[in-house]
Amino acid sequence: MTQHRLIYPLIVVLAVMGVSLACQFPPGNWGSIPSPPQGPIPVSQEAAERLKRNFSLEMQEASTGREFRLFVSNEEITSLVAFSLQDSNILQLSDAQVWFTAGHVYLTGTFSPFWPLSFSSLIVATPVVRDGQIAVEVEQAQMGPFPFPQGVLASASQSLNERLAAMQIDLQITTLQVLEGELQLAGTRRPL
Repeated sequence: MTQHRLIYPLIVVLAVMGVSLACQFPPGNWGSIPSPPQGPIPVSQEAAERLKRNFSLEMQEASTGREFRLFVSNEEITSLVAFSLQDSNILQLSDAQVWFTAGHVYLTGTFSPFWPLSFSSLIVATPVVRDGQIAVEVEQAQMGPFPFPQGVLASASQSLNERLAAMQIDLQITTLQVLEGELQLAGTRRPL
């Protein structure tokens, strides 16, 4: 798989890294887990496939020297994350919900490291464009009522951004907006 085909799972990478931190670091003390503002986001294979198809079409467009524009809805990203987690069998995260609002990306779900333990989990991140690449700052992460320390969040952000940089080697991101219910991304392909 070429590097440019890896952009659409960027948020999946964020989800995987954030949840995997839950297994490695001790918690503190914090509040409740939020829910999507419009209620539960439906998960469908059709929405996940639509996102993959749109991504593929936009990357083809970008290969002709034109700007690509990708619009990702809450339903599309939630479906992609849910099916990716289901297929991976690496993380025990169920009921995943991902939504975009006011510049932030929220991921919630139920993390079940082993029976009978299960924890409602949350990751809040802010994606930005830095030097033509997507970068992410993990602002909050919690498992149940327990937050992760700021040092862990900074380390997760750094590690995630290193992985993202490798995935974006031939892309120049020009626009990234996180609106209510939608992520908008635009850019061009760079010659290698």
